[in-house]
Amino acid sequence: MRLGDTKFFNLLALVASSTNPSRAESWQSDGVAWTRERTNHRGPLYSYQLELHTLQHKGRRPWTLLTVHETWWDQKSGDAFRDGRWVRLSQGARQDVLNWFAARERGFEKD
Repeated sequence: MRLGDTKFFNLLALVASSTNPSRAESWQSDGVAWTRERTNHRGPLYSYQLELHTLQHKGRRPWTLLTVHETWWDQKSGDAFRDGRWVRLSQGARQDVLNWFAARERGFEKD
């Protein structure tokens, strides 16, 4: 798994949904503070939605991660013409983030 690849985003979605079933705007999970923000726009020709997740680990090796899922739709057809995801590590080491997610993945495998 690499930060920002498909496996990473699938695991991010799995961890987010399992640790926040009520879809709260902020929650804690295994030493990480999560914040979820959503913004959208509906215009006469197009609509878009951005969902941002900010994860902050304040342990011995702190890190902060921002993930964004961006979707744009054509208003007339309702078809998505852009659907992208990206991630930015603004503090800490990439390997620490990957290790945290790998530990969550191993927890799912045990269940």
